[in-house]
Amino acid sequence: MSLIKSNVTLNTSPVAQAVIGGKLLRHGCSMVAANKREIEVYRANLRRVPAGLTARFGASGPVTWNTPSGGCFVVLTVPFTVDDDALRRSAREHGVLLTPMHHFHHGMTSSRQIRLSFSLLDDASIDEGLGRLASFVTAESRAVGSAA
Repeated sequence: MSLIKSNVTLNTSPVAQAVIGGKLLRHGCSMVAANKREIEVYRANLRRVPAGLTARFGASGPVTWNTPSGGCFVVLTVPFTVDDDALRRSAREHGVLLTPMHHFHHGMTSSRQIRLSFSLLDDASIDEGLGRLASFVTAESRAVGSAA
């Protein structure tokens, strides 16, 4: 494995390779077995986030989201423009960090989508974050509604 790795990339720390190699050896050289705990956390979080969004926004309405079959991100679509100013308001006024999807598209400066990350958060952190996010979305939606 080390030989293959050295042919694919350069300058990976030998210490990092030894740590990963040790973890694999402890788990019968199985990536699945070596990452069982992380897989369980990701799966539980992947169930908790959409359930929490449904509890806060309902199953249908102006706020929607995808339900991925794996991974550690959900994409939320909201009824207002999400730009860097909205990101700053979210952090400053609601204490929640979010990632506007336009950050993943060259040349875009805004969109109506937010990427939510929940990789290694515990239940309480997810619940608190979703509560703060709901507060932000409600405030932004009201501001857009009153401006219309």
